[in-house]
Amino acid sequence: MPVKHFNRRTRLKNFFGVGKIDLSETALLAAARYETGLERFGDESFLPALRKLLASLENESRLNPFGRAGARARIVRCLKNRLWANACFEAHPEILQRKIIAPIIVVGPGRSGTTRMQRMLAADVRLQHLKAWEGFNPAPRPGEPDFGKAVRREEVKNFLDQAEQLNPGAAVAHPMDVDWAEEEILLLHHSFAAIWSLCLRDHYDSFLAEDRTAAYRYMADLMKLLSWSRGDAEDKRWVMKTPQYMLDLDVLMKVFPDAKLVFMHRDPLKTVASTMSLMWHFLVQSIDRPCRALIRDTWLHLCEQMARRSMKVRETIPAEQQLDVYYEEVNRDWRAAMRRIYDFAGLELTAEAVQAIDAWMSNSESENRHGGHKYSYDEFGADAKEVDQRMMFYRERYAVPYEGK
Repeated sequence: MPVKHFNRRTRLKNFFGVGKIDLSETALLAAARYETGLERFGDESFLPALRKLLASLENESRLNPFGRAGARARIVRCLKNRLWANACFEAHPEILQRKIIAPIIVVGPGRSGTTRMQRMLAADVRLQHLKAWEGFNPAPRPGEPDFGKAVRREEVKNFLDQAEQLNPGAAVAHPMDVDWAEEEILLLHHSFAAIWSLCLRDHYDSFLAEDRTAAYRYMADLMKLLSWSRGDAEDKRWVMKTPQYMLDLDVLMKVFPDAKLVFMHRDPLKTVASTMSLMWHFLVQSIDRPCRALIRDTWLHLCEQMARRSMKVRETIPAEQQLDVYYEEVNRDWRAAMRRIYDFAGLELTAEAVQAIDAWMSNSESENRHGGHKYSYDEFGADAKEVDQRMMFYRERYAVPYEGK
């Protein structure tokens, strides 16, 4: 109801020639500069991707007022953080000289247990990770005490609280908390290089062909900035995760050549359906037209492309940098799975680490606090047998079992 009320009110204002939500490049850049008092973005490699996105938002998406307001807020927030980050890089050029050493990177299809695995590893205090509030607001605020951490965190807390109230279905599908480990796709958003949840077909087609090296290098720069602002030691290893790494595995390895890759596997009949459902929850409030068929076609194609691309690139990566882990394996005996991962990463699985992981797994406020995420192919007009055949190359290559059989 709040979304519908916002749409009605904004459309009424628009009818009288006021209240237009401006998504032009000029207006967005000006807003970010005005709200920060800063002018220089430094690295402007993000501009071509931003322009493509804005053109697609205006010409294809047909966003309703709520969707336009959300898009504007996300884009301006990213631009503001780029301005603040550049101010920090200019004041402290030594930040960019920091190293990111042998990160442990969880790679796998969306909904395959990658989030759970990242958060399990993040429970170990010897490892560093991205927190949700840092992902949305990665840049220190000039002149604010303690880099403005309290303000940055509070902004994200308020945003997540509001998002949960407005879109509880998305919160069930992907629970988030301001202090939980979260994926670096939040940092890729700052280069407008993340898989765009609005499911825009024109933008998606060009997205597949883009070289995202500059975006990944900037993601690494933001990770260095965060680590520096926390006071973390340079050799404290990162735990990273986002399903998009499957699509960009070649670029990921170019930027993090000594990474230790933990590949998660789950029955694609489960992961594809769950991904479609999640994307629908992210999109449905932003447009008024039916969108399930668009989501079905786009995300089934993308799930296939992610699997095919990652399989091809894996052939070029040394075997000692790769480990395959299965969703059911973690469900059955997570301690045994973690021992394999720690041995692979060259770390000792200490009693303290096991205790911390166990506490996270047992915590009633963990990722299962909202209950189960329900989904099916029927609601998208998709045929499970067709999906199974389309993803059979992946199932057979990694001997992924059918879930529940």
